[in-house]
Amino acid sequence: MSVVIRSFGKAVPARRVSNDDLPAELNTSDEWIRSHTGIGARYIVGENETCVSLGVAACKQAIEEAGVNPEEINLLICSTTTPAYIGFPSTACVMQPEIGASNATCFDVTGACSGFLYAMNNAVGMMELNNWKYALLVGSEILSGIADWKDRSTCVLFGDAAGAVLLEKVDESDLSDSDEKLAGKVGVFVSGSDGTGAKSLYLSNDDGFLKMDGHAVYNFAVGAMTNAVKLVMEKEKLTGEDVDYFVCHQANERILNAAAKRLGFDFSKFICSMGEYGNTSSASIPVALADMNKEGKIKKGTTIVSAAFGAGLTWAGTVIRF
Repeated sequence: MSVVIRSFGKAVPARRVSNDDLPAELNTSDEWIRSHTGIGARYIVGENETCVSLGVAACKQAIEEAGVNPEEINLLICSTTTPAYIGFPSTACVMQPEIGASNATCFDVTGACSGFLYAMNNAVGMMELNNWKYALLVGSEILSGIADWKDRSTCVLFGDAAGAVLLEKVDESDLSDSDEKLAGKVGVFVSGSDGTGAKSLYLSNDDGFLKMDGHAVYNFAVGAMTNAVKLVMEKEKLTGEDVDYFVCHQANERILNAAAKRLGFDFSKFICSMGEYGNTSSASIPVALADMNKEGKIKKGTTIVSAAFGAGLTWAGTVIRF
């Protein structure tokens, strides 16, 4: 038996904010932001847009693309740092009735930017243990609500979005060459945490804003991403030539470039979507995958290595073979 990705979904707010649209009092520029981060725009929620509404829209898109009855879904996990309610109920439970996944076990994970891969690792394990057929994973984030819009060193980095994937447990025989349905076989997972860096990136209890030590996060991120990619490839016996794309957390183009150089891999294989969305935390990897699928980059035979780092500090990685 194998667990595969059957479909993708994404949702972004209606309002797109380019670097030139940012408030003048931030005293920054499009040239500075792009040259330091690779970010050119981000999407910001409006009055009637929430973590739940974005997540539901992304989930419905993935369900429709897969052609699955939502009542057949056994598991719904939402990865978010900006939940609908602080504490409880889980955002996944709030999404459940709107999605129609009435038979799903629902809960949230808070692995920050590594959260989507944490959620996938949890889902694969639970599907195998419980013999469940379908799991729906969504990363949904409203980071504009926790960004300090007077702090130009952080607020320009973040955006709002949701990305989802539908997982299915299948027999190996269902992955034959004649199977025309999208099927990305999920491989090994690696993950870890370093709590000594907890104060490098955190949500302040005092003012409710995100706080970041940019230098410390950068150093951790480059090392963690490099390590995650190396471990995944070693465990899966992959070479650089075997991998078509590296789909990593979309925080900063400089981080991805530095990781690529350390690994000795061609940077053109690293997907960079932060230019359009900014850093959307746990939504960044599924949003990137959804865009790749729409653009026709994902096809039978495509091999993807995915890695992430986040607050905690946390890191994770996996491989997906289509």
